[in-house]
Formats: sequence, C-alpha cells, structure tokens
Amino acid sequence: MPVSRMSCCCYKTPTAFSPSRIRSLFSGLCLLLSSAAVSAIELSLRIADMAAPDFSAHGITLVLPQNGSADLRITELNVRQHNFRNAHIHCAAFSLSTTKVSCRGGNFAQLPAMALEFEYRFDIGSWQISAQLRNVSGKRLASFFPATLTMPNQGELNGLVQISGNASGMDRFNADMRVVGAGFSDASGLHAAEQLHGSVKLAATRKGVLWAWQSDIAWQSGEIFWQPFYLKGGHLFKAFGNFDGENLHVERAIVNVPEAGEIQFSAIWNAKQDALMECAVQGKNLALEKIFTDYVKPLLNKGTLAESNLYGYADVDWQYRSGATQSLKLALRDAGIADIERRFALLGVNSEIDWRADRQHTADISFAGGALLGVPLGAGRFAVQMHGMNFDVPQAILPVLDGKFELHDFRLHRENTVWHWQLGATLGEISMEQFSQAAGWPKMLGTLSGRIPKISYGGNEVLVEGALQFNVFDGTVLATQLKLIHPFGRAPRLLGNLNMRGLDLDLLTRTFSFGNMQGRIDVDVNNLELQDWQPARFDARVFSSAGSYPKKISQKAVQNITALGGDGASAAIQRSYLQFFENFFYDSIGWSCALRNGVCMMGGVNTGSANNENPGAYVIVKGGGIPAITVMGYNRNVGWNELLARLKRVTQGNVQAVIK
Repeated sequence: MPVSRMSCCCYKTPTAFSPSRIRSLFSGLCLLLSSAAVSAIELSLRIADMAAPDFSAHGITLVLPQNGSADLRITELNVRQHNFRNAHIHCAAFSLSTTKVSCRGGNFAQLPAMALEFEYRFDIGSWQISAQLRNVSGKRLASFFPATLTMPNQGELNGLVQISGNASGMDRFNADMRVVGAGFSDASGLHAAEQLHGSVKLAATRKGVLWAWQSDIAWQSGEIFWQPFYLKGGHLFKAFGNFDGENLHVERAIVNVPEAGEIQFSAIWNAKQDALMECAVQGKNLALEKIFTDYVKPLLNKGTLAESNLYGYADVDWQYRSGATQSLKLALRDAGIADIERRFALLGVNSEIDWRADRQHTADISFAGGALLGVPLGAGRFAVQMHGMNFDVPQAILPVLDGKFELHDFRLHRENTVWHWQLGATLGEISMEQFSQAAGWPKMLGTLSGRIPKISYGGNEVLVEGALQFNVFDGTVLATQLKLIHPFGRAPRLLGNLNMRGLDLDLLTRTFSFGNMQGRIDVDVNNLELQDWQPARFDARVFSSAGSYPKKISQKAVQNITALGGDGASAAIQRSYLQFFENFFYDSIGWSCALRNGVCMMGGVNTGSANNENPGAYVIVKGGGIPAITVMGYNRNVGWNELLARLKRVTQGNVQAVIK
C-alpha cells in the first residue's frame, strides 16, 4: 500500500508546554494513530516555538514514519547561550500513548558519538534522559557548556549520564565517566592541562529542597597548571554530603595525595556568602616535603620561607569555625626546615602540640641540631607557653660550637591579622677559629661574644632597640639603629650603622692573608643600606685608633694596599735603599668610601689634597719613624664591583709587589 503523508496544524503556546497541554495534544494523536489507516500514513507534526530560562527552540517538526521510529528536527536550538542550527534527533524506537512518550536508540546529529534515550509520562509529569558517550571528543562536547567555564580542547570521554525529574524540576543526576587524554587551556595561560586520564562518578538525589550527593574522582595521570599550582596525576577524591540551596555540606571527604598521604575533612560552605563556615581536617603521617612543595610554596612570595624546604612527617587535626581556628593538634616526627641557600637549617624536630583557642597549654619542642650560616648548632629543647594567640618562651639555650646562644623573653602574638614578636638574646664566648672554619670564611682568631637587648617585629619591619654588641679581633663592634624592612618579601632592605673600635690589625691581616700589619684601627660604617642583601649606600671610614702602640707594616701589606688603590696608586719610600727592608713603620692609616649609585668615592688620612702636583691624590698610609713608608692613592672614584674584584685578587695573592 502506498504511503501517504499527513501534516497536522501547529499547537501554539506563548512560552513553553505544560504537562496538561502536552497530554491533551498527544491524546488526540493517539486516537488518530489507532485507526486502521495509520500503517499507510507518515505523520509530520509542526510544533510551535518553545522558550524557557536558558532554553529556547524555534521551528520544531516531529516526523513519525510507519516503522516505529521518529525524527525531531529543530531549526534553531539555544541552550545556555549556545546556539545549534538545524538540530536533528533520531529515535530508532519511538513510543507514544495516552500516558507517556519515549525514545530508544536515539542519537543527536550534532554529537553522533552520543546515544540518547528519554521518556516523559503525561499522567504524573515525570521525565528521564540518559546519554551514553562513546569516544566523544572533549572539544566537541565543550560547546554544550557555558563559555565562562574552562572546558576540554582535546581528549575523549566515555560513560553514561542519567537525569530524571518531574514537574518541579530535576530530582536525580548520575554520571559515570572516563576521561582519556584530555586537555584544556584558556586565553590567559593561567589554566592548562595535558594528557589527563581518570574517572569521574557523581550521583545526586533531591528530596524537597535538599540534594544528597556523593562523588568518586580518580585522577590517574597527566599534568595540570592552575595558577599558581602545578600538579601531576595520582590523586584520589571521595566525598559525600548535601546541599540545601544555600549551604554545601561536605559530611566526609577523603583525598589521597601522591607521595604525601591521606587527608580527611568535612566542611560547610555558604554559597550565598561565598564563605567557609566550618571545616575539620585530619591527616596521619603526612609527608611535609611534598605538601609544602606542591601546595604551600606556590602561595608564598619570594623570600626566606619560599626559598626553604620542609622535611619529616606530621599528624594534623585542625578545627575551624566562626571565621577562626578553634584548635590545632600537630605531632611532628623528625621534621625540619632548611634554606636552599644554606643560610639556616633546623633538623630532627619532634613535638606534640595541642593548641586550643579557649585554654592554656605548654608544648615541649625538641630538635636534634641545625646550622646557621654554615655553623653547626647542637641539640636543644624548649617549652612554648600557649594561650590563644599568645605564645611565650621564657628561656631557651641553643648550643653553638663551643659556646651557646641564649634566647630569653620571646613573645609572639597576633593583633587583628598581623603577627608581632620580640626577643632578647646573648651570645657567649664562641671560638672565632671554629666559627670561621665552619662558615667557610678565612681562619679568624679570638672569640665571638655579644648581647642583643631587644628585637621586635610588627608586620613588615624588624627593629633592634639599643645596640648589638659583639667582641671580635680583640675589639668591639656596635650595631645601632638597625631596621630590616620587608624581611620576608621579594627585596628586603637593611638600614643601620656599624661602629668598630680597637680592632687588632695583626689578627685581622693574618686572617685574610693580607700581609702583616701591627697596630689598631677603628671602623665606622654609617648610613648603611642593603637592598636584597647587596650594598646600595654607605659612608665608610677606616682610621688608626687613638693611643700609643707599635705601628708596623710589611712589604706584602704595602703591595696589597697599593693594588687596592688601582692604576696610579704608589708607595713612596723616603730613601731608595729602604726598598730592601721587609717591614716599615707608619704614623697613621686612613681610608674612606662613600658609596652612591654603585660608585665608591674614596679618600684617605687627609680630606684635602695630598700634594700640589696632583690635587686629587690622597694618603692611605702616612709614614713615620725609621724606616718609614707612605702609600698614596690617586683614583678617587672606583666602581663598587671593581673594588670587590681587586679585594678578591689581593686576598688570593694574585698581585706583584711594586715598590717605588
């Protein structure tokens, strides 16, 4: 029997179909299709435009051939700001009755690798949709999601997505997907991924306004850069909870971090306030090195902590509520911290810390040793008294070589969001010979001792109240008006003055292989400014100490002083035959340097001209006694880097004696 084609008039609605209208429409169709002539009819139904929030369809046609299949064609389909032209859904098996309409074996022409099934029941207004993805291109799937999301631009997805609901909306969602070789990137370059492999399982069920959900995510391999984090695969995440439209409750979550350990947590996140309301985190035997490197260090700016590494293991129990930490239990086992530049290290730290916001507690902290500027530190133990955000250490002794560093009255507290601390300390009788060898410096003689009256920190500055006093080279060193600005920032600045009195030249010159000089000198370094620990400005002056004492200088020392003066510097001997003497006498020593913009403006014993023939000359060593020698300098402006290079050559013995 030949097939005849039958067209029905449009069913018009101004916005969207209601269940009662759909039911009445298809009830009439069912009566028509139940007639004996239906086998010879191909029915084509034109449906009016449909519109709803985030969805609209224009030019809808439903074709019902005689073989039980169906074709739904839509001239223009818009879903959440995404536009599809000439959309086509084919159902291999299409069923229509007075109670329901269903599609089996369906496919979407715009995504041929996805198999669709859906059902709508007129009597109770329920619906369900399932989509089976088979090697669906991630790049093609991205067009179904909002453009504001970072979506895959490579790789494939396989799995099943099931959605169901009723007249009040969706009430069930299930997804079981596998990701193969996926990747993404955004225009800013701050978010990117390559070769992601893993699986995602998500299930959610609604009862009233409450959604109960659970998830199981396995990220097996691949790389992700999500500014500022760079992570590799191996992570596992399992969680369940509920969402009431305002608060997202994570009742329990388990995160397995590769090479670090397992972390469990629960939390409440307020979606309207975009704020964390409560959180509890627990972890056992966590590897500090991995957690610090991957998850903490990327958040730090350039500075001391960012240039350090953590070691050891820890147990953590953190409780957060009402915008603040309520308790923190921290057990450290063989933990430590070490600066990459080897400036400091503290190793073998073991402690049981039980801090609570509403009660007082004392924590005992022990350590096996460490180092400061290469100098080894001995084992120690100290007690920390904790009361809320106040932490006190009345006294702690740290062994340093054959002496000790004694800390007293350490106090740490928090005001608003800023941490403040203060301390005092004494340094007792450390062998300079052992200290210099351990620090990799030239061998020094004598002892090192000193006192630090009070140091305080208040957010971005470290201030020293009073003077730091040290004894070295049989003299004294006073550091005053010290201030360290932005100590943990990208470019720390140190300001202050150094005043040294009565330094033994014999000890000093023997230490630095400078030749031999006998006598004593005073040194002033005022208006000192270091930027990122490099000299930027100072006014330095070296001069003979007052008093009566032997003043002698060797030919090698004369040679090195002359070399420091650069081209044009000379040593003038009173009589030519005195060049055969090994040692000479002098009356006074003087040298100055005013560093500005990388240039050292130098002077000597006298501030004016050294002679009439060369008004720019200055005296560095003024001769006196028999035999006597005078060392002159002629170049007053020398680049700071050039001066350092000369000093390095002098101390390494790479100069030749030139005595005139």
